[in-house]
Amino acid sequence: MEQQIHGATTGALKPTKEQARYGAFDRLLRWRLYPRLLHWVLYFTLAILIYFAFAPGQRGEGNLATEVVWRLWWPLLPFVLLLAGRIWCGVCPFGGAADAAGGLAGKRPAPPSIFRKTGPWLGAAAVFAFGIAFLALGLEANSGATGIILVAMTLLAAGLSLIYRGRTFCRYLCPVGMITRVYSFFSWSRPQGSSDRRAVKSCPVGLSTVSLRQPSQCHLCGSCTEAHTPGGITTRFTPAGIRKPQAREFGHAEATLSLLLLGLMAADSVRMTSLFARYQQAALPVFSYNYRLTVVAGVTTLTSVVLAVQLLISRLGVERHGASPAFARASFTLLPLTMGVFLSLALQHLWSGALPSLQTVLVESRLIDWSGHMPPTNVYFTSLPLKAIQFTMLGAGFFLSLKVAGGVRMIGAWPRRAMVLMAAAGFGFLFYLPMSGAC
Repeated sequence: MEQQIHGATTGALKPTKEQARYGAFDRLLRWRLYPRLLHWVLYFTLAILIYFAFAPGQRGEGNLATEVVWRLWWPLLPFVLLLAGRIWCGVCPFGGAADAAGGLAGKRPAPPSIFRKTGPWLGAAAVFAFGIAFLALGLEANSGATGIILVAMTLLAAGLSLIYRGRTFCRYLCPVGMITRVYSFFSWSRPQGSSDRRAVKSCPVGLSTVSLRQPSQCHLCGSCTEAHTPGGITTRFTPAGIRKPQAREFGHAEATLSLLLLGLMAADSVRMTSLFARYQQAALPVFSYNYRLTVVAGVTTLTSVVLAVQLLISRLGVERHGASPAFARASFTLLPLTMGVFLSLALQHLWSGALPSLQTVLVESRLIDWSGHMPPTNVYFTSLPLKAIQFTMLGAGFFLSLKVAGGVRMIGAWPRRAMVLMAAAGFGFLFYLPMSGAC
């Protein structure tokens, strides 16, 4: 009897084959303090940033909130996403606030069907609105608007979790969550379903940890990988590649979002070159010297052109299945290029932010009677090492887009190549120009 008990105990403590393969990232997800400890650290950080965002007498350019959010966190986000997937969604203070509010609310109904049906479209609209606000309001130098955004996202995340079950805001409305979802196809750390079919804690975004049919939806929140909970997802490290979407994982809303991101990246690239000042000189008289309106008009026009060209190319390349599926697949083809541009622009911000000489010129020009963010002409610079890295990232995205385009069977050869070449050539021209770190 003693031997049987000893044997049963030994067998219970012996790790399964799946547990024996846990890497460092899986062990982090199963750490007993994950993500609670990081949530508390970020709660404290968020409170400090909100205080300084509204503190009287603070200059927008040197405000702690704008510096941390837009000079550090935002440029670092794509690199974190590339290496660790949607880990930010797991430790995000807004997601933590949603989880905490849900724990206080008790039993709640699932989100209504309107969220489930229109969720991706709501997320795409939120991303575009966020991009417009970022460019038109000059959020890097607008501490008040930054503070309002931080407070609003916290209240929305917590408030919706008090009403509905799970992370409703994070899944359907959060612009950052939608961005990380689309770009998660490039992550080197990829979640995959667990072979352990034992019961696990309910997923806050409604995923099955066994099938994991849509890995891009996984927030890496630790709900299914708690130390005392059996089963849960695992991760696989696959550097330098792109994961093809599974069925219904990249639909029309995600395709539209990818093009909106491409348009916003193009607008942000133009804003960092001297072309932006030339555009403002021509556009300001037309829009009665309204800085915000000129930016909104420029970004909307540029994004509309991107969408129109993509629709045209999709229709030109249709073979049998109609333009709608071709549009979604063609948009996914451009996604690697968009990710390369995102990384390049983030590197531009990080590179210039580390230079003390550029930090001293983050001032507003008084061309109009509004504190619009127009960088002085002497902030445009060319750094050969930076340009080399940026063109390397752009080239990697370009060739990866061509590789993905090879699998798009619904688009003819010449429209597919023309689509990728036009986008890459346009961004290549912008990256060739001297760029500013003050935007």
